[in-house]
Amino acid sequence: MTNRPLGYLDAQNRLIYDSVDDLAFRGEYDGSNNLIYKGFARPGSPTSNDVWQIAKLTYDGSNNITSIIWPQNALGNASNDYVFEWDDRATYTYV
Repeated sequence: MTNRPLGYLDAQNRLIYDSVDDLAFRGEYDGSNNLIYKGFARPGSPTSNDVWQIAKLTYDGSNNITSIIWPQNALGNASNDYVFEWDDRATYTYV
């Protein structure tokens, strides 16, 4: 079973592609108002459930984003799947 957001189907049972973007957002910012962690999940998802897609953003000295990195999954690979807990975002290893 996947935790990826569900999309909506039209009258001909085809996926409406824009509908998979209906996600809840969480963010954590540093003291310079830079977004450090971003997370997406289905609306209403508890932050303690492993249903979040999380990424970490890094910045240069001028506050420009230099990279977006993903947490490692159970296999040790970078993953953008919806299998992480928002509450644990700072404990993951990002690659």
